[in-house]
Amino acid sequence: MNKVFEATSYLLGDTERELARLIRQAALFSDFTRGVFRKAGIAPGMRVLDVGCGVGDVSMIAAGLVGPGGSVVGIDRSPAALEIARSRVEREGLSQIRFEQANLHELEDEGFDAVVGRFILIHLPDPAASLRSLARRVRRGGVLAFVEMDIGVADSAPKSDLFTRCLNLITTVYRRGGMEPDMGSRLFAEFRAAGLDPAITGDCRVEAGPNSHAYDYLADSLRSLLPSMVEHGLATALEMDVDTLADRLRAESLARDLCFIFPLTVGAWARAA
Repeated sequence: MNKVFEATSYLLGDTERELARLIRQAALFSDFTRGVFRKAGIAPGMRVLDVGCGVGDVSMIAAGLVGPGGSVVGIDRSPAALEIARSRVEREGLSQIRFEQANLHELEDEGFDAVVGRFILIHLPDPAASLRSLARRVRRGGVLAFVEMDIGVADSAPKSDLFTRCLNLITTVYRRGGMEPDMGSRLFAEFRAAGLDPAITGDCRVEAGPNSHAYDYLADSLRSLLPSMVEHGLATALEMDVDTLADRLRAESLARDLCFIFPLTVGAWARAA
């Protein structure tokens, strides 16, 4: 096994509920991701590799940019995620996308025009080393473009003890699992450590009111992370009561006119030498 691409344990799992959560999460960050890829220069006719493609959302964004004359290869280690990804692209008629169950070191293809990924470097033990290896997968002058988040930026105004408690649990369990929850702000340094000269951009979603996505987004994340939280002794299932968490967050929000600040999303891209 190539340790560069041997991800830390995926703390959120690959249950049906978690895979459905990924699709809902993807909708929140799709516009920003598409914008990053456009700025990076991903264009019609290009051949793109999507690393850690999951249920296929980033691959579909890339396919929309490269068009029918281009192609996208999505790789992931989860058979369950790839099964969903294949069904989704078949329904959408995106024949330029194919998916493979593989780690990157097992992939024989090279000479891609671009390598992309979203919320994937956080799961790799040495992001800079991974980026160096990925740079060898693209042609000279090819693009590497990645999107990550800073969970620590998330907040509520005015402060909510419940919201803060949930965020602290998420960041703590990530760090206990060997991951950096604020990988977004480290993207520039990781690209530089890989010998790349990146451009960066960022965005932060802010919502309020009864129809905010924040309540379900936070509750869904806690539900997927709960087994790891219990394992690390951070919380009990009874204490978290995730089945009522979204309703409790919504009720407090409406009672106190809370505004929710989502994690900061950061995009970085560079050309391979």
